[in-house]
Amino acid sequence: MSKPRSPLSIIFITIFIDLLGFGLILPSLPFYAESYGATPLTVGLLSMSYSLMQFIFAPMWGRLSDRVGRRPIILLSLAGSCAAFLLFGLARSLALLFVARSLAGLLSSASLPTAQAFIADSTTPENRAKGMGLIGAAFGLGFIFGPALGGLLTHYGYSAPSYVAAVLAGGNLIWAWFALPESLHHRPERVRPSYMSPTHLKESFGDPRIAFLLIIFFFGVFAFSNMESTFALFGEHQIGLHPFGVGGLLAEVGVISVIVQGFMIGKLTKRFGEINLTIWGLIIEAIGFLLTVLVHSVATMLMVLPLYAIGSALLNPSISSLLSRAAPEDRQGDTLGVGQGIGALGRVLGPVWGTWLFQAYEPDAPYISAGLMMGLLGILCLFRLRRLLGPVIARPFAATLHH
Repeated sequence: MSKPRSPLSIIFITIFIDLLGFGLILPSLPFYAESYGATPLTVGLLSMSYSLMQFIFAPMWGRLSDRVGRRPIILLSLAGSCAAFLLFGLARSLALLFVARSLAGLLSSASLPTAQAFIADSTTPENRAKGMGLIGAAFGLGFIFGPALGGLLTHYGYSAPSYVAAVLAGGNLIWAWFALPESLHHRPERVRPSYMSPTHLKESFGDPRIAFLLIIFFFGVFAFSNMESTFALFGEHQIGLHPFGVGGLLAEVGVISVIVQGFMIGKLTKRFGEINLTIWGLIIEAIGFLLTVLVHSVATMLMVLPLYAIGSALLNPSISSLLSRAAPEDRQGDTLGVGQGIGALGRVLGPVWGTWLFQAYEPDAPYISAGLMMGLLGILCLFRLRRLLGPVIARPFAATLHH
């Protein structure tokens, strides 16, 4: 008999296919919208509608998964993604494109927080960051292969990537229906307040440990999105890059992120602990962003980009693991859902800040801003994070920054 797949490998495949479909439509989205009369500002609002829906609904899905289980929420998310991709491909007006992207943000926002909660259910605290790294690796792989394949599919029309993404989501739904087990083996004893109620917000931010992690996560995503939104413009103005070159450089970030999160984060966590990796991730990213002001060629950009990738790959799974370990057992999905919602808000506001700085000042202004922000966060975590999280985190297996 063949050995059954582990639950973590199943959730990895499920999330990878989900994000591959998402990445497929990214190259064609601006051109598709412009074909229906969208201005650059409208294209930005179309992209923002997706993240805005994630900000509003991701915490709700995470909380619901604590009540009904992880499996049904993930299956619902995959079915919703399939419908949203199909609607996006069939849209024949700008208004329908907005409806499709909003629907995609609403329903796909269930997948990541619920997958993180699935991993929290299925791992020991010591292996939590390694499990969270699998989602980061799936995310990176989806963004390496998705946009590349999506760019090729645009030869058959701007809607072609959406149809392929819908087929992938449908196939993923069938796969998950038969392969994905349920990981939640308990239910909360009391009915928790709804996501939008003041009581829920008090619960989410009333714990100083969780509140601190959420603030760090928000500003970390905000700073990184501030960079992402201006990277193509920076490459064009500073080193004369064309879209293909921009894609190639971003693929480098994706490859490094997959290597670190998929193969190294578990060993690094055992050696140094999530607290140290969070601090190092912030500082490494800060150095990378600040060094960008010295970039005037593709060669120097190739040397700076790994710092972006390594810092982000250390930071994101470590923060997710710390959030999971700080949260009560019956609030895993809830807390991780709030985290994803806060991250989505950072992805909404970060590009606005970055593009304003780029237009109002210099091409490297967003990078100076992001670098200073990450550096200040790193210093704040250095003095505050261990004091807050130390009581709930076992000492790492080796010396820390203080030894």
